[in-house]
Amino acid sequence: MATIGIIGWGVVGQATGVAFGKKHKVVFSDPLIEGSASIKDLCRDSEYIFVCVPTPMFADESGIDLSIINKVVGEVSPKIKNTNKVLVIKSSVVPGTTVLLSKKYPGVKFAMNPEFLTEVNAPWDVVHTDRVVVGAFDEGVALRLAKLHRGLVGYKVKIYITDPTSAEMVKYMSNCFMATKVIYANEMKDLADKLGINYSDVAEMVAADRRIGISFLKTTPFKGFGGKCFPKDTVALLALARKLKVDLSLLNTAWKKNLKIRPIRDWEEIDGAVNKKAK
Repeated sequence: MATIGIIGWGVVGQATGVAFGKKHKVVFSDPLIEGSASIKDLCRDSEYIFVCVPTPMFADESGIDLSIINKVVGEVSPKIKNTNKVLVIKSSVVPGTTVLLSKKYPGVKFAMNPEFLTEVNAPWDVVHTDRVVVGAFDEGVALRLAKLHRGLVGYKVKIYITDPTSAEMVKYMSNCFMATKVIYANEMKDLADKLGINYSDVAEMVAADRRIGISFLKTTPFKGFGGKCFPKDTVALLALARKLKVDLSLLNTAWKKNLKIRPIRDWEEIDGAVNKKAK
């Protein structure tokens, strides 16, 4: 039985803690929760430290705010440097972040382990995930994390071992694809309405193709996509693409269309989704 530390006790932190807590000892640290462990005690006692703190987008859509991640990693790293403890980035961070952190804090065993959760069923999703992705620089670290997850998800779930930047990209590519799929579904719904046909019936027949599936083809009166993750992850990947001078015009069009058709920008009121200050 391992001792697992969770920094940040929001949706992701709680889901991770509840899932691993069935077989391991879990301690957590969150400054917003009275009685939680200190970072110092958590680092001393934990073999694996999962960072599950918010990574909101900037209100001006200039990118992602990594200040909380940077602060936490900056506090934890000196306490676990040159030890066998593993610092696992669980928060969504743009590709390349873990590499930069590892260069800034040498001697720390970093890994990236993205989450694929829904807020409604987060603890269940951890155990019943479609896949586990472990990104690490060191094979030994990767195998330790794979073994830790194997005890959680069993042997029917595939565990992918890769590098941290690829692991980060998996998360963003997944969420941005689903966000774009929502916009496509809304456009097809509008066309079906103009044609006087039942969109739900059409979508069901389209989704019968296993290459497509029904997920995110269902539409709602709110139109477009909202919530915490899709908007901020789309904005983050677009900002990274601008920085790298990569043309993501399809994704950018989906985001602009979302802003146009969605009357309620609920992400602006969700804690941890948006840093109200511009970058």
